[in-house]
Amino acid sequence: MSFPAKKDLEIQLSKLSSFHNPKNSLEQYSTDPVLAAYVINLAFQRGDIQGKNVIDLGTGTGTLSYGALYFECKELTAVEVDEDQRSVLEKNLEKFSNKKLIFGNVASISGTWDTVLCNGPFGSVVKDADLPFLEKAFSLGKVVYLIHNWKAKDFIVSYASRRCTEFSYERRTLNIPRIYGHHEKDRMNIDVLFLVGRI
Repeated sequence: MSFPAKKDLEIQLSKLSSFHNPKNSLEQYSTDPVLAAYVINLAFQRGDIQGKNVIDLGTGTGTLSYGALYFECKELTAVEVDEDQRSVLEKNLEKFSNKKLIFGNVASISGTWDTVLCNGPFGSVVKDADLPFLEKAFSLGKVVYLIHNWKAKDFIVSYASRRCTEFSYERRTLNIPRIYGHHEKDRMNIDVLFLVGRI
């Protein structure tokens, strides 16, 4: 049986709609197709996507969710606090039936999943906005694929060392388009921490 290549996923993700009325206070940036495809492809290769129950915390426009569905997860739960993104998220994921969309605070989520995907706020705009996402990411599943600000590496690594039986991390690049008024460039790259942890 053949499955889509990482490049095929990048192309599909590049076609998704972006945020409607993005909110800086929520640090709303779409996960760029290159990084998202890398994350999902790695999770797939490690057996954490196909046939698995996956939850995406802070899904935004559904980029990581789309990737998990595209690579044939069993069921996808996408969690997003911003109701303004409902139409965008529904449109981006409309061709998949094995999904559940939850609009609410991540702190209210309970249950157990095989795999957790999380590219939530970094806490760069609202202090500690990332903490509820970290708490849930490391408590809801058997394995977590986390994207966070590279500047928080020491804190995240320390956190993971207390919550995981094993973990690894690497430095990756997140490409962000001009979205907010304070952005000075059409596109910019920021260094991010990509961590995979087994709970």
